[in-house]
Amino acid sequence: MPQPEQRYVLGVAYQAGRDPRIKRGADGGRDFFSKEELEKAAWGFLPKGATVGLFHADATEGSATVVESYIYRGPDWDLGNDVVVKSGDWLLGAILDERAWQLYKSGQITGWSPQGSARRITPRSS
Repeated sequence: MPQPEQRYVLGVAYQAGRDPRIKRGADGGRDFFSKEELEKAAWGFLPKGATVGLFHADATEGSATVVESYIYRGPDWDLGNDVVVKSGDWLLGAILDERAWQLYKSGQITGWSPQGSARRITPRSS
């Protein structure tokens, strides 16, 4: 008898620091967190309920149950396809509900995109 699928996914929730491959974001800017700021955000996620939805859309909360949330501390971890997890990156592991699992398997879900608010600090020119 085949075992049921675990529907588990693990991925980078947010990368610490700048990504040199990204010059400008969809919003025209390029926001990022320092390792220290990202750690604070990650540590605040679980106590606030660790709610996961789909595609930043209302009424999709509960699409995944977070079972792991941590700041990666190890050496660079090459996942292939030009993806390298670095020390300070925030990783999330979750069990997807059946709908989200089917979307993931079909390639429509490809990563995490945390929602939240932050204060933008513009670096000063020297």
